[in-house]
Amino acid sequence: MIKKLRNHEDKTLLGWILILFLAFVWGLSFILVKKIVSHFSALELGAGRIFIAGLALLPWALKDLKNFPKPKAAPLLFSGLLGYLIPAIIFGVVGSKLNSSLAGTLNATTPIFVLIMGGLFFSKKITGNQIFGIVIGFVGSLLLILSGGNTKLDFSNPYTLLVLSATVMYGLNANIVGHFLSSVKPIIISSFSLVFVGIIAFVILLFTDFFGKIFLPENHLLLIYFLFLGAINSGLAAVLYNYVLQITSPVFASSVTYLIPIVATGAGIFDGEKIGFWHFAGMAIILVGIYILNKKKKS
Repeated sequence: MIKKLRNHEDKTLLGWILILFLAFVWGLSFILVKKIVSHFSALELGAGRIFIAGLALLPWALKDLKNFPKPKAAPLLFSGLLGYLIPAIIFGVVGSKLNSSLAGTLNATTPIFVLIMGGLFFSKKITGNQIFGIVIGFVGSLLLILSGGNTKLDFSNPYTLLVLSATVMYGLNANIVGHFLSSVKPIIISSFSLVFVGIIAFVILLFTDFFGKIFLPENHLLLIYFLFLGAINSGLAAVLYNYVLQITSPVFASSVTYLIPIVATGAGIFDGEKIGFWHFAGMAIILVGIYILNKKKKS
C-alpha cells in the first residue's frame, strides 16, 4: 500500500514538473506566432510548424514502425488533426488579431471542454470538486481577459470564437488519447500522429510559398522560431503531454492551459504589452483553481 502511495506521489511530482515545462514552452508560442504572422500566412505558419514537428519525430516513427498499432490508426490520425494541425492553423489566423496574453488566456478554457467532451462522449463522471476548480480557474482567466492590455474580450469577435473552437478540439483530443490510446507508448502516439498530419501539412505547403521564403537570409530568425514551434513546442511537447496524460488524467494534463496565460502574459511584457494589478490577481486565482481542480477528496 505504501509502495503504491509512493508511486502515485512520484507520478504526481513528475506530472507537475512536466506541466511547468509545457506551460513555459507553450506559453512562449503565442509571442512567436505573433512575430511570424507578419511574414507568413496563417496556413503557412500552422502547416509549417506541424511539418517540422512531424519531421523531427520521423526517426522515432521509423524506429517503431514494426510496433505500429494498426487498430489505433484512426485515433492516432484524429489526435493529430484535433490536437495539432487544425489548432495550429487556427492560432496562426488569430496571431495577428489578438495579443499574445489574450490568446493564451482564451486557451485556458481547454480543461472545461475536456470535462464537457468527456461527459458527453466518453461517459466520464464530472465531480463537484472538478466543476468548482474549473469555475475558479475560469474566473481568473476572465480577469486576465478583461485586463488584457488594449484588447478586450468580445464574444461576437470571430477570432475569439476561433480560439474557443481550438480548445474544444484540444478537449476532444485529450479524451481520445486517454480513452483509446492509454495502452500505447507516448512516443508512438506523438510520433505517428504528428507524422500523419505532417504529411498532410507538407502537401498543403506545396501550394504555398513557404519553402521559397523560409530559407531567405532575412528570415533566419523566423526559421529559428519555426524550429522551436515545430521541433520543441509541437514535437517534444507532444511526447511529454501524452506521457502526462497516461500517468495522471486528461483533466490534470489539461490544467497546463491555466499556467500558459501566465507565461504568455510575461512574454507579452517583453514585447511591450501592458500588465497591471488585475493581471496578477487573475494569475493568482488561476493557480487556486488548479489546486482545487486536482485536489483529491479525502475519504
